[in-house]
This record gives sequence, structure tokens and C-alpha cells, in this order.
Amino acid sequence: MIYLPKRAAFVHIPRTAGHSIKAAVSNVCARNNIPFVVSTVPSWIKEFDRVEIHQRASTLKGYIREWPDIYRFAIHRPIQERIESVCKWVEYLRKIGFNKDPNTSSEIKEFIERENYREWIAENWKHYTTQFFTEGVYGEDLGVEIYPFEDLHDRWDEICRKCQIPQCELPRLNTPSGV
Repeated sequence: MIYLPKRAAFVHIPRTAGHSIKAAVSNVCARNNIPFVVSTVPSWIKEFDRVEIHQRASTLKGYIREWPDIYRFAIHRPIQERIESVCKWVEYLRKIGFNKDPNTSSEIKEFIERENYREWIAENWKHYTTQFFTEGVYGEDLGVEIYPFEDLHDRWDEICRKCQIPQCELPRLNTPSGV
């Protein structure tokens, strides 16, 4: 999640270019003295669950007081593409031995080392749809503008304008390895 006080909020749905967006926004805001909150806190660090990396809009709405007055956006990528992306990510992490690193959390190690990880991901991720992250608990519209994943680079300048930040380059993180 990204929160730009009095400007915007980004609802980070897993495997939808969120790290690229966070890198771009963090960089431009820091250089221009624009206040911002960017979360990269994984869900397994429970002490910081209020600012978890993939926070639902319904949760953000609960503690961002100016929620109705700021621009809110998310990126939509079909769930099957996201499931395939996370499977590729697991394969990449296995390949580089990430699960062998002593600094890797036990939760991530367990996730990476699952024998049936493809089936587990397909079963456990199927409900993490765009609607799950962007709508209210009972399906109510929370005013989150949704951009298609494939249009992100073409519409990045528009997003910057709506977030009231200077236009900036959107890096393509996680692409060289195919994850």
C-alpha cells in the first residue's frame, strides 16, 4: 500500500506491479519533499499488520481519515495470471536458494519448499481477486479506480497526475527473471 496524505492511496494487489509502483512513487516523493507512507511489510510480521504490504481497501478506509477525498487506485491482473506469476516467483526463489538463506523467515521457507506448491497456490489464492482487495467487505464500491495491468505503462502519466505527484519513470521490476 501507498498512502500520500491529502493526495492518494494505492491498494497493492499481489503480483500486479506493486513493487514497481512503490519504487517510482517513493523515489519521486522523496526527491520532491512530498510526504508518503509505503509499506513493504509482509503479512508474517504480525506486529505491523496495520501497514501490511497487501492491505485491503476496506481496511485502509478505516484508518485513512480523508479516504473519500483522495484519489484511490489499484491494478487489475486476472487471477489466473497472478497465480501463474506467483508460481514462477516460487520457482525463481527455489532456483536461487532463497529458502537456504538464514535470514529467510520460516513462513517463506515453508511456502517455497512445499512439494505441491502449484496446487496449494491455486487453491489458496483463488479468492484474492481484484474485488477482494478493492471493494468493501460486503461488496460495496469504495471508489477505487482500477487500471488493467497491461495498460499500466501507457497510463502511468495519468496516474501520476491524479496522485498529484511529478511525472516519473515507472521501473519494470521483477521482469528479468520472468517473475
